[in-house]
Amino acid sequence: MDKKRFNILFVFLRGDAGQSNLLKEAGYPVMYLSSAKKLGAFRFSVLAGLVRILKEHRVDVLHCHAHKATVYGAMAAALAGTPAVLAHVHGLGRSRNLRRKLTNLLLFKKIQRIICVADSVKTDVLTSNWCLTAEKVAVLENSVDYDRFAGVLLSKADAKQRLGLPSDAFVSGTIARFGPFKGHSFLISAFKKVKGKVQSAQLILVGEGPFKQDIQQQVAAAGVAGSVHFLGQRDDVPELLRAMDVFVLPSIGSEGMPRVLLEAMVVGVPCIGTSVGGTPELLCNRDIGYVVPPRDADALAEAMITVANTPEQEVKGLIERARVRIRTRFSHDVVAKKLGSIYEAETDHCRKRDRRLISGA
Repeated sequence: MDKKRFNILFVFLRGDAGQSNLLKEAGYPVMYLSSAKKLGAFRFSVLAGLVRILKEHRVDVLHCHAHKATVYGAMAAALAGTPAVLAHVHGLGRSRNLRRKLTNLLLFKKIQRIICVADSVKTDVLTSNWCLTAEKVAVLENSVDYDRFAGVLLSKADAKQRLGLPSDAFVSGTIARFGPFKGHSFLISAFKKVKGKVQSAQLILVGEGPFKQDIQQQVAAAGVAGSVHFLGQRDDVPELLRAMDVFVLPSIGSEGMPRVLLEAMVVGVPCIGTSVGGTPELLCNRDIGYVVPPRDADALAEAMITVANTPEQEVKGLIERARVRIRTRFSHDVVAKKLGSIYEAETDHCRKRDRRLISGA
C-alpha cells in the first residue's frame, strides 16, 4: 500500500509480541490483543483492547479477516466510533450452518463492505446468507509478489538436483497442508496411473498436517513410495516450484483463490487444478492451465500425462500467457491499488453520510 496515502497498523487477535513478524520487520506497527495460544470463548479483554486501539489511532477503516475477527471488529468499531468496517472472506462455505447464518444476519448490518477473494466466493456468500445485496459484496483477488517468484535464477536441472532427482525426471508436485479438503489421496491415485505411462515420473509433496500419515500409507500401498517425496514444511517455495514440470492442486472443497497457484504460474510451471472455488477463474482451462473435476483421479492423471507429452514450445507459450495474466491482474501492485480504491470509497461514503446527518440535525 502507498504509505503516503495510508497509515496502516496490524492487529492480531492473539500472538506473542516477541515472536518474529514479517510485517513488523517491514516497519509497520504490529499489536496483539491476547497472548493466548487459542481463543475459544468470547473475551471482553480482547474487545476492550481493540476499542482502545481504534480510539487511540483514530482509525477510519477497520479491515477484518475471517469470521472471528469480524465479530470482534464490528462490535469494537461500534463502541469506538470507527466509521467503516470491512469483512474479508477467503474461502467457500463460511456460512455453513444456521448459527453462522443468524450471526451474519446481525453482523453484516454493521459491515460497510464484504470483500471476497473470487467471484465464486462472492456467489457463495450471497447465496448462503439472508438479506444481503450484491452491491454490498466486492471481489478483491489474492495477489502475489511477482518479482520475487519471477526472479528465481536457479535452473530447473539444478533445482531438481538439489532435491536428489534426475534432471530428466518428469516432476509433479503440490504444496498444501495435509488436510481434509486438499485432495491428496486423489493425487496419489492419479500419480500411480501417471507412473505407468511416464517411467521418469516423480512426485514431491510439500507441507504438514493431520492427514500426512494416511497419505504416506496410501503411497506405500500403491507401490510408488520410491517415486514420491515428502519434503515437509519448507520456506524455499520458489526454488521448489522451479523443480516441478507441472504443479497440481487437487482440492475437493473450501478453496477461495489459491495463492500457491499464482506463485507456481509466475515461476513458470504449468498448472492443473480442480473446478473448486476460484481455481477455474485463474486457470482458464487449456489457455493458461488445466481444470479437471474434483475427486476425479482419472481426469487428474490424464491432464498430468498431457503436460508430460506436450511439446516444449507449446508449454513455453502456456507459461508466458500465464505470467502475463498474473502480472497484469494479480500482482501485489495491481491488487493494492484496488484495495486502496475500496478504502477511499468507503471513507468518502462515511464522510457524505456524516454530512447528511449533520445537515438533518
